[in-house]
Amino acid sequence: MDSSLKYGNLLLTTDFSDLSARAIPHAVSIARKYKSKIYILHVLEPILSPVEYSWGSVQVEQIEDSRHSNADKNLLKWCDEQLSEDLDTRILIRKGNAVTEIISVIEEFDINMVFMATHGHTGISHVIFGSTTSQILKKSPIPVLSIR
Repeated sequence: MDSSLKYGNLLLTTDFSDLSARAIPHAVSIARKYKSKIYILHVLEPILSPVEYSWGSVQVEQIEDSRHSNADKNLLKWCDEQLSEDLDTRILIRKGNAVTEIISVIEEFDINMVFMATHGHTGISHVIFGSTTSQILKKSPIPVLSIR
């Protein structure tokens, strides 16, 4: 074991898909070996709508609040089902562009390694912009383990 390697803070990203759950065993293995903290991140991409589109009586703030509340509940449930209680974990929910938010979390929490699935719920944006994982692989200042 290389004593110069430090993996004190790990980042596990999730979109709640079965595919993103495939990264868990890898993150847990490294966390147990290096006694690491695992930050679990879910990013809420912004709702984009044309200005001329009418939301009617629905307030965007209400929708955003509901999305955040649902994400919080889903993330807690996901962690309860997927991760054991003996792990040192911290849950994070961010709003914004997934790539930007992942890079921000890496810097903010001094993350040493990222674990993420190669494909998740990206839909048409994957075709237009490329997958979040491929963009993180290009932009990350730290090692990224991408899982198929």
